[in-house]
Amino acid sequence: MYLTSKKWKMENNSLNKIMKMLVLLATFSFLSSCDTDDGVSDSNNPEATDFLTEISSAPGLEFKFEGSITDEVGISSINLKYADWFLDKTIELTDTPNEYMLDYKFTVPENVSVGSAHTIPISINDVGGNTTIINVVVSLNLDLTSPNIQFTSPQEFANFNNEGLIPIGIEISDDFELQSLQILSSSLNLNDIVEFNSGETNFSYSSEISIPENISGNVTIEAIVTDQQGNEASTSVQISIGTIEEFTDVYLVGGSTWFDWDPTKATQMWQDPNDDEVFIVEFYYTTGNDVKFIGQLAWSPLNWGLNPENTSEIINSQDSQGINFPDGDGYYRITFNPYELEYTYQKLTIDIAEEEDMYLMGKGFVGYNLDWNPTDAIAMTKDSNNPFVFSVQVEFSNEVDLKFIGQNDGWGPYDAGFEVGGEQQLPINYVKGVTGDGSPDIKFFDQPGSYQIKYDYFLLRTSIQPVD
Repeated sequence: MYLTSKKWKMENNSLNKIMKMLVLLATFSFLSSCDTDDGVSDSNNPEATDFLTEISSAPGLEFKFEGSITDEVGISSINLKYADWFLDKTIELTDTPNEYMLDYKFTVPENVSVGSAHTIPISINDVGGNTTIINVVVSLNLDLTSPNIQFTSPQEFANFNNEGLIPIGIEISDDFELQSLQILSSSLNLNDIVEFNSGETNFSYSSEISIPENISGNVTIEAIVTDQQGNEASTSVQISIGTIEEFTDVYLVGGSTWFDWDPTKATQMWQDPNDDEVFIVEFYYTTGNDVKFIGQLAWSPLNWGLNPENTSEIINSQDSQGINFPDGDGYYRITFNPYELEYTYQKLTIDIAEEEDMYLMGKGFVGYNLDWNPTDAIAMTKDSNNPFVFSVQVEFSNEVDLKFIGQNDGWGPYDAGFEVGGEQQLPINYVKGVTGDGSPDIKFFDQPGSYQIKYDYFLLRTSIQPVD
């Protein structure tokens, strides 16, 4: 009985030791599980040093998110997210470095407002599950564009006498802030500088200057504007002093003319018999097909049209705009004064009946027996858009005479010739006609070839152009 009891005590002591050991192991395991995450113990967030948190940029411009990131246990990922700019970039770092230099390029969308500011969060995560958020403010205040500048007076190629005053008008603007404006002309002893107040973005300059003695000829006035960022823009205008340019040839060109925007075939205007500074033309206008005035059968140097900045003004510029008329389709009479840069228009009243037929009369047309005999006259085709216009294509021989009739059974009642008859040189853009028995014909010698003839019997206008 004694031996049995002793054995039981020994076994009970061993069991107690085992139980205590299991409890200690369980406690250690529990404590360890509370302090680890995937086997890593870390209570410190990632740190960002030398990190760029304020950035100046502009719409459409590329910039960089950059800065140094450190973490004791390793950086796992970086996320840059800004829904307004469709930015959602995650950089996964599989090697979990303790140090990382962020260098990520991004382009600001084009449609973002200039001057606005945007806060973009950058989330930095480490392998211990800790996160640091850095806010980067991107301000779209970087001025990359030059100011706007233009002369409102004087007009290009304006003329001034030697005793007059020259009005100077300049409009300038900038997206951010203007710094200075300089107006200069060595010929006029002009060097005027305007310094602007802080924050000024628009300015209208206006002054008058006296013309120095003994100055004549062409003079250039230049204007230079600078903004606070150092961006610069300049423009200039040329005037003449003491001498007045004489305009002898002025033409109408544009979408409503027979030859569209081809300056080599522009319609010549005629001088007003009562005012030699005024030029006149009559033509058929169709809505939306604008016109301009030119001083030669080319686009420069004289190219008169509307000022894009003020369509009530006529300017001489390659950038001038075409002229439209509010009274709709129809025949118009236009006057233009290139000295005063003024034009007028008048819609004409059609006071004649429509002709159903029109014929080419004369002789010298290849393939036809026509020799001033009305019954052999060549039928012309009525224009589908304008019933007062007829056309025909014929081949000229070495000797051609021509005029028009409105019937082929005799010379009357419609017989049309030209204000100035006799020998002419081809091509012809616009020759004026007259009606009546015995009106002059026009003649062409040694100019054979295929030609299209157009005749407007309301305007009594003829054009003859070669056909390629």
